Amino acid sequence: MMGLISLLVSTVFNFFASPIEEAADAYDKGDYNKAIEIYEQISKERGTSAPLLANLGNAYVKVGDYGRAMLCYQRALRIDPSDKAVKGNITYLTSKIDDNNKAEAKGKKVSVTAEDKSFFTSVRRYIAFAHTSNSWALGAGIMFVVTCVCGALYIFTSNVLLRKIGFFGGFIALGLSVITLIFALVSASDRNKDLEGVVIAYKVNLYSEPSSTSKPGANALTRGTLLEVIGEETDEEISQKWYKVRLNPDYSGWISATDFEVIK
Repeated sequence: MMGLISLLVSTVFNFFASPIEEAADAYDKGDYNKAIEIYEQISKERGTSAPLLANLGNAYVKVGDYGRAMLCYQRALRIDPSDKAVKGNITYLTSKIDDNNKAEAKGKKVSVTAEDKSFFTSVRRYIAFAHTSNSWALGAGIMFVVTCVCGALYIFTSNVLLRKIGFFGGFIALGLSVITLIFALVSASDRNKDLEGVVIAYKVNLYSEPSSTSKPGANALTRGTLLEVIGEETDEEISQKWYKVRLNPDYSGWISATDFEVIK
């Protein structure tokens, strides 16, 4: 009986571990395209995870596809905002992409870095993406438990000091519970919105209108550039979706969904 159980466990383990090991082996041998193919297949068949996306991003970097690499890293960070390795990879990759965009500017005095966000926008982005909605919800639950404990102290003890701790501590904990619950809702809402995306085409110019016949911008952006999404529109006649995006005052306009992918 124990042998049968061991066999079943071993079979399940091999089923899940083998493709990952195969992809890692391909990566170690320098066959990055094969590693990408395997990682993508695992993602489609079994779902994704932060480590898988990070490994896939590393493979895309090796083949020079900074667009897909940045997309993978950003999605990995959405799943696990505490991953320092992924943050470091994003910083490194961003510097490479900025260099490419500077080269495309051909000496023109334009900025190729994202503009600074306003204080309130930065705070909201921190709430939405520095922690997952589940983390905020967990914090709200803990604070609610603390509120109940403080309430019990106030009601069931006769010690004056403990009653004061229960009274004031309960109100503070309740306030924190409400605030963190709001943060959880904000995080869940913003993570489902198209707030940012990545240029996945080799090189694109932003258009003045959501149409390829409109005037293109003077300077191109290279793949991997992270852009803020500020609107979207669909050309019903040709079923073409467009995003209105912005990097900074020098780079703002429309980009086709075929050249751009939002971070979800």
